Amino acid sequence: MELLKKIKDRAPEYDSSLEDLITKFTVVQGGRAGTASEGTSWEQGKYFTTKYEIYMYVTLLGLRCNYRLPIKSNEKSKFIEIKSWQPSDLAEFVIMGIMAKSDIDFYEIENKEDKEVEKDILHFKKLMEEYANGGFDKLRAKLESDPSFFENNDNCFIDLLEEK
Repeated sequence: MELLKKIKDRAPEYDSSLEDLITKFTVVQGGRAGTASEGTSWEQGKYFTTKYEIYMYVTLLGLRCNYRLPIKSNEKSKFIEIKSWQPSDLAEFVIMGIMAKSDIDFYEIENKEDKEVEKDILHFKKLMEEYANGGFDKLRAKLESDPSFFENNDNCFIDLLEEK
């Protein structure tokens, strides 16, 4: 499907001010987050090996809570393209969740001009970024209100998904 390929070729953005929050839960090795093995992740007490893994998580958290926030900062950073996210089944699940929340008319997509399809893809990307930003806000709020929630709780991220 051409639309799915075009969506996966995009690299979602996030507010650069979230970098410390991302790094708190993501392995940092050699000055770069997301370059270490799962074993290093365990040794450092981190939950995510790559930065895009936390992005997938917060997007799902935002979707689960039906909570989205626009990115207000002009200081944005990019993740890698969605086509590089692993496991790919989970990346596609995230895409399906965003598709379900979008108002894109998928029946008409084949009849649209390339410019119109590009508009839909940009809308999709923005929607994903807003749900991820909402998920980041939920994560930040939980960390501020109950920092011990993430300590010695192997299921903290599952528990947070279930809180709604």
